[in-house]
Parts: sequence; C-alpha cells; structure tokens
Amino acid sequence: MEYYLFIGILSWDLIFRVMNKYILLFFLPLLSSCIGQYESDAQSANIREHVYIPKKSSGDTFRISKSGSKIFWKGTKMRGAGKHEGKIHLKEGFVVVHGGNLVSGKFITAMHTIEITDIPKTDPIPIKNLTDHLKSDEFFDVKNYPTSQFEITGIEKLTSDSFKISGNLTLKGITKNIEFSAFHQDKIFITKFTIDRSQWNIAYEGNWADKTFVDKDIELTITIVIE
Repeated sequence: MEYYLFIGILSWDLIFRVMNKYILLFFLPLLSSCIGQYESDAQSANIREHVYIPKKSSGDTFRISKSGSKIFWKGTKMRGAGKHEGKIHLKEGFVVVHGGNLVSGKFITAMHTIEITDIPKTDPIPIKNLTDHLKSDEFFDVKNYPTSQFEITGIEKLTSDSFKISGNLTLKGITKNIEFSAFHQDKIFITKFTIDRSQWNIAYEGNWADKTFVDKDIELTITIVIE
C-alpha cells in the first residue's frame, strides 16, 4: 500500500511539473505582448572588437572631478516589467585637450562601489542581497575584476555641442569598442546609452525563466566633469 502511495505521489508531482512548464510556455508570449517592448530614450551603443591604441595623444591633460562626475545604471526585467537602478563611482580619470579640442581620455571605475538606489534604505536585506548578487561572478565578479575602464579611441565632432565618441570598454577582463554620441557644455560631458551585457560575459546563470525575464541591455547615464 505504501509503495503504491509513494508511486502515486511521484506521478502527481511529475504531472504538476510538466503542467507548470507548459503553462509558463503558453502564457509567456501573451504576457510579453501585454507588457510591450521596454521603451527608453537612451541610444544603443554600437559594439565591435576592441581597437588598438598606438600612442599617447599630445596636448594638455586635465583630471576629472570624482565628486562631480556621476555614473548611473539601470537594468530592466521582462522588457520593462520591472527594473533596478543605482550608481557607481569613478576611481580616477583624465582627458587630453589639444588646440581646444578633446582628443583622448581614460576613465577607471571602482566596481566595489556599486550601489542600489531604487530600494528604500529601510529595506537593508534586499539591498544587500542584490548588491552581493551584482558583485558575484555571475555579474561583475568584483573580487577578480575590481575595476573597469573606458579609453577613448576616436572623437568626431557632430555639432557645436555634441560628439560621436568611440572607445575601448573593459569589463570582467573583456575589452570591446563601443561608439555613442555625447553632449558637452563648457567642462561638462553628458551621455546616455545602452550596452548588451552579454558581450562582456555579464550574464545571469539562473534557470530558463530567470534568463528570459531579465533584459540583456544595461542603461548607463554618465556625466563627466573636468576639473
């Protein structure tokens, strides 16, 4: 009797597992269509293989203001169904100006400074869990890669107050060249763009549903202030 009861429990458990799987597969397209594509006013950065930088640019070197410069990030779920956002601090950086024109620059980010800003500080446990997750080897692997960097490889003036900038972005030891537009006024440069995190092996290794519900794009809003 106990044997058949045990087999029956296993059978029902298997049936429920199969049903849950197919229910999820059935409702996922419907859920996606109801939510719609996540809309962002951020440009999508062009990504290609890294570019070799043959020599240092000549000109006057200016350091950035670490207190005035800001990097904000945003990650979304299920094409906008949910999101998390926060900020990260620059460790150091500089730009080179020649003849009044920006010609090169390099910026280093301290990855251990990742912060969550959309969860109230009155909920310290969720903040800690998400922060630890972002610092883990599934995402930025801060222990092995404590810094990231961006080095300018090309600048094209578009208008009197905008540039097209390309540069080598290094995350988790992987370097890709990205291209985006930026605006400037006096000593302030501002840009907003998205990158596909999977290009830098920043990918959640959870189950199928977790991978599907988390978008690959990371939105970055960056303000650089020159001292």
